[in-house]
Amino acid sequence: MLKILKGSKYPSVNSHINYLTVGIAEYKVSRNPRILVTYALGSCIAVILHDPYRKIGAMVHAMLPEPKTPRIDNPIKYVSTSIPIILRELKRYGCNLKVLESAIIGGAHILKLPKSINIGSKNVEIARKILKEYNIRIVEEDVGGNYSRTVFYELATGKIYVYIPKTKLSLLS
Repeated sequence: MLKILKGSKYPSVNSHINYLTVGIAEYKVSRNPRILVTYALGSCIAVILHDPYRKIGAMVHAMLPEPKTPRIDNPIKYVSTSIPIILRELKRYGCNLKVLESAIIGGAHILKLPKSINIGSKNVEIARKILKEYNIRIVEEDVGGNYSRTVFYELATGKIYVYIPKTKLSLLS
């Protein structure tokens, strides 16, 4: 089962485990033993999908809620179009969508924009909506706030390590 652990330092892991970096507007699907990592989530969100039986998982780093025009430059950039793509990919890996668990991380209000234009909360809202449409359970969330997050997701254990700047971490304790 997916489990979020917060901290300011990632615990040491065995050197035989491969790290895969998920950049902005990218996704990765992988098998155990791997760690998927994405850095500096601000208003962007990471959506993690996990098959606890097959130890297969995916992470996307999406920037915006939905495209504004029908012509989409990169569908992975958007929450609404990236999640269906990743679900199709997980099916190709042999995952049963009925057993998938999900987590949403990020969606902070970092940009100096009015609260009415909070891209982060809109990203979270769309992710929840799309996951609900596909009957994917959201078992963990770490969203909102006004600070960035770095995320490490261990496919073998389902552990999600969320790291926030030390100055913000002390304020949350």
